[in-house]
Amino acid sequence: MLARRAVGLFRLQRRWKTRKTRSEWPAAYRKAVQEWLQHSDVPAQPPLAGEAIRADQNEAIIRRLPVRLLTTVQQSEILANKVLGSGQPAVAVDCSGEVSGRFGRLGVLQLATEEAVFLVDVETGGPEMLGPLEPVFQSTGLVKVFHDCREAVSLLLNRYRVSVHSVFDTQVAYAAWLEREGLEIYQAGLAEVLRTFSLSAYRLHRWDRLERNAVPGAKWHQRPLQPQAVRQAVEGVVHLLALQQELNRELGDLSGTLTQRRSASYVHYAQMNCEVPEAPLVSGQKLQAMLASRKPEAAYFKLNHPALGAALDREDLKEFLDLKPGDVAACVVKSLSPCQSFAHLQREGHGNLWLDRLSNRMVHLPTEEEVDQARPPRASSMYDLNKGSRPAIREEPRSFKPQKPTVVHKLGKRGAVKVKKSGFVPPEPQHRSFPA
Repeated sequence: MLARRAVGLFRLQRRWKTRKTRSEWPAAYRKAVQEWLQHSDVPAQPPLAGEAIRADQNEAIIRRLPVRLLTTVQQSEILANKVLGSGQPAVAVDCSGEVSGRFGRLGVLQLATEEAVFLVDVETGGPEMLGPLEPVFQSTGLVKVFHDCREAVSLLLNRYRVSVHSVFDTQVAYAAWLEREGLEIYQAGLAEVLRTFSLSAYRLHRWDRLERNAVPGAKWHQRPLQPQAVRQAVEGVVHLLALQQELNRELGDLSGTLTQRRSASYVHYAQMNCEVPEAPLVSGQKLQAMLASRKPEAAYFKLNHPALGAALDREDLKEFLDLKPGDVAACVVKSLSPCQSFAHLQREGHGNLWLDRLSNRMVHLPTEEEVDQARPPRASSMYDLNKGSRPAIREEPRSFKPQKPTVVHKLGKRGAVKVKKSGFVPPEPQHRSFPA
């Protein structure tokens, strides 16, 4: 009988693992297994203490949150009042659309709290739906948790005039964790952060499928939204609050103040190169560039512009050695790719920079005029060397015994000159013959 029950359980597991529906939450599989065990005759065994703790953790990981779709301004007002009046310290935020950034277009705005997930359909309700949510974004007492907020904040500020304050970026926190562990700093995606700190949630929510099957940008503006787009929108924010708490524990900063300070540079990205138009860049144009990733043979930069910055020349790469991912540097456009999508950059002051090892930053070499101005010429005691009556080099005498003069003037001989013999006898030349 037990063997027959085991075969039935194996078939049920195989059926759920081969299920093709991607919109199902992983909790459905666990729920079905529990129902099958309750109706079966297999005696239930009490779990051990460690197994009970792990079961509670798994239940917290796979718990299902209600998803609310908002399409009107009145619903946005209710959401803003609910979030501000709930007393929660943080809310997760994400933006989805065809094109992100300063010249992008917003399709869906996602917000997640501890109780529910809200999808604000800006494509259907219009940009007016963001007006009631502006106090939520500008509140300094409510932390907004993003993952790589740069393009989202730039889109909200430049396209919809909505500024964001008090940002906690999980990508910045992950980079700080890498720095603390002594590892190479890079900008990781949400899937990698989730795989590092919450592997159970990554597996239960099948994030491997989400990584393989990303939603194209145009589908965020199709109505009704497809189930795949809804699932990706929900998954993009539902894990951020849990990751925030886990990263704060790993960094030893339970309040998250350190990460919020570091995330300020990501928020300022929205104001970078605002004077540069959407038109293609031109050679010699000056702009600010934020380092996104670095490789031994190349470095790539975000410009808050449709074009992507890149430094490919070895001599150009040497001048970016002091930058870490997320740092900003003043650059000049060296050239453009034929497709106008990549701008080859040089650091401003190219050829006149050197790396200060003490401060670990690039320093401009001063010009000759600046050196003369800082250190004006003045008289030196070395300038009059070899100009006096005495010889420049004074040799020591061979003997300190008083020497008789070499030329002696005898009296009574009409001033005849007599040369004293020194006593030095030169050696006689010795001629030797060598056999041929």
